[in-house]
Amino acid sequence: MTVRLKVLNRKEFEAKLKKMSTQTLANLKRTVRVTANETRNTAVTSILQNARSGIEVTRYNPKRTIRISAEGDPPASDTGFLASNIYLIMDADQLGASVESRADYSKFLEFGTLKMRARPFMQPALEQGKRKYRKMFEKAVKDGI
Repeated sequence: MTVRLKVLNRKEFEAKLKKMSTQTLANLKRTVRVTANETRNTAVTSILQNARSGIEVTRYNPKRTIRISAEGDPPASDTGFLASNIYLIMDADQLGASVESRADYSKFLEFGTLKMRARPFMQPALEQGKRKYRKMFEKAVKDGI
């Protein structure tokens, strides 16, 4: 499962960047890194701080009773495995980044299954900061010109 931040019309964008200052390029790289990291942190926080509004279930090995998340809410953390397996990967040119959940069951939580409704955590993390991120990119370009 991956959330991808990407510059659209990249060739045109890179041609325009060559005409801009090196400060603009540095601002954009920093903004990509900051927005991707904030998206990752929001996803992790949504898992770790979930209010667990669902039902109580018993898990085994080791035996314990936990309250699971309700449908539509981010998944509730049980062992911490999901939250600890969300990574930020920067592109080589630093103008793009991926936020990946490497837990093998991530896609089932994000999109649901035939037997379980979705408990999304990646897409909501991106959507939460979308407006803020757009303003950050605009500012990065304006400050560099």
